[in-house]
Amino acid sequence: MTLFALHRSGEHTHTIVGYSLVKGIGDGEPIASERFVVGGWEWVLLFYPDGKRSSSEGPMGNGPAGEVGGHAAAVALPIVGGAPLQAGRGDDAGLDPNEYAALFVALIGEGPNPQGIVSTTEGKVVRAFHRFTLVDQTGQGRDLTKGRTRDAGAVKISCARQDPNARNCHGYRKFVKRSLLEDPSKGYLQNDALVIRYTIELVVSSGGALTRGGFTSRSAGDLVRVPPPSLGVDMAALLGREEGTDVTLLVDGEEFKAHKFLLEARSSYFRSLLNNSMREGREGRAVVHDIRAPVFRALLHFVYTDTLPEGMDDNDLDVEMAQHLLAAADAMALERLRRLCERRLCETVDTETVAFTLALADKNHAEELKKVCLDYVGRNLATVMKTEGYSHMMSSCPGLQAEILSTIAALGGAPAEGRPHGHGGRGGSGGLGGAGGGAGGGRVRELALEAEEVRRVRPRRD
Repeated sequence: MTLFALHRSGEHTHTIVGYSLVKGIGDGEPIASERFVVGGWEWVLLFYPDGKRSSSEGPMGNGPAGEVGGHAAAVALPIVGGAPLQAGRGDDAGLDPNEYAALFVALIGEGPNPQGIVSTTEGKVVRAFHRFTLVDQTGQGRDLTKGRTRDAGAVKISCARQDPNARNCHGYRKFVKRSLLEDPSKGYLQNDALVIRYTIELVVSSGGALTRGGFTSRSAGDLVRVPPPSLGVDMAALLGREEGTDVTLLVDGEEFKAHKFLLEARSSYFRSLLNNSMREGREGRAVVHDIRAPVFRALLHFVYTDTLPEGMDDNDLDVEMAQHLLAAADAMALERLRRLCERRLCETVDTETVAFTLALADKNHAEELKKVCLDYVGRNLATVMKTEGYSHMMSSCPGLQAEILSTIAALGGAPAEGRPHGHGGRGGSGGLGGAGGGAGGGRVRELALEAEEVRRVRPRRD
C-alpha cells in the first residue's frame, strides 16, 4: 500500500488594536483572534499580554525554548530576522515568566472533513509545523519568529479535548519580553497596535493503517485543482473567429461578423434589427448607424463576454470612450453596460467634460449621472460657461437651462464660486449668464421658479 504524506498550509494574521488598554488584563487572560480553518480544523490564536502561568497549565511541559504543549518533546528554536538562534536557555534563564507576553494556538473545533488524524498511544492527534511571528511594522525586516523547525519534527496536537487550557494548546509562555515588545525602536508596537502572523503546515498522511478512514474520495478530491471559470475567455475567442458566424454588421465603413443567436439573446435592439421578417434578418447583413467602429468593437466584446476589453476596465476606461459607449448602450438596450459607463463618468466629472456629459446624460436616461453633473455645474457655473461643451449643451438641450437654474436655487442662490462674468451677451445659449448679475441671488430664484413651472408642464420623456 502506498502512503501519501502531504500538507495543508494556512496563515492567519491577528491584529491587536489598543494594546495599552489590554495590558494589565491579568496573568492567564488571553486576547483571542477570530477563528480560522486549516485542514478541516478550527484554530484560534491566544495572546497573553501579562503572561500565562496559571495553575491550569500544570500538566503542560515547558521546553528549554519556552514551548509548551502536551506533546512537546523537541526543542523549538526561535528565529529572529529569518535565522535560527542557538538552542539553550541563554538570556531567558532565571527570568520571571511574567516578564514575558505569551502566545499560543489552540485547536478548538472539528469541521465536516478533518484531515491528518493519527491514532497514537496518547490518543488521536494531528501533526503540524507552525511559526509564530511578531511583525516589525516599520518594514525593516526585524520580525521576531518562533516556530518548529523541520529537523525537530512536527509538533503533535491532541484532538481529544477542545479546550484552550488543555493539552491541545501549543505555543510559548516566553514568546517575547514585554520590554522588547514595547520598545519603540523595535517597530513591534505601532500606533498602539500589534500584528501577529501565524503560519501552519498540517501534515496529512493517507493510506497508512493508523490513519482514519484511509485515502477517502473526499481527501483525494482535495488534490484536484479546479480552474477558474473560463466562459468569458471562450466567448471572447469565439468573437475573434469567423467560423459559425451568420450575420455581418456594417459599422462606420467596417464589417463585423457575429453570431445572430447571441446578439438576439443579449439585446432587444438586435432582435428587432435582425428579425427574419426584415430584409436585414433574411440577408444576414445590417447597417448600424450613429456609432464609431472602435466603440462598436468594445460594445460587441461586452455583448459576448459581459466585460469590456482589456485596458478598459474600471479606472482604465477613457472618459470619451465611456461617453460614446453610454450612448450606444442606451440605444441598444444594454442596461449593465450603460450603468458601468454611467458610474465611470460620475467618477470623472470635471470642468472641461461636465457640459458634454450632462447633455449626454439628459439624452440617454442616465439619471444619477445627470444629478452629479447638475450639481457640479450649479457650483461651478462661471468656469463651465467658458467651455466649448457649454455652448453645445445649450444648443442641443436647451431645456437643461431650467434645470440648472433650479439646481442653483436649491444650492442657495448664486453659484458658490461667484457670479459669472463676461457671458451676459451670449444670447439664447448664454441665458444663464445674466442670472447671477445685478439682482444677484434674488433674480436667480425668480428664474428658478419660472424654470420649475416650465419643467412641470413640459411633456415627460418616455
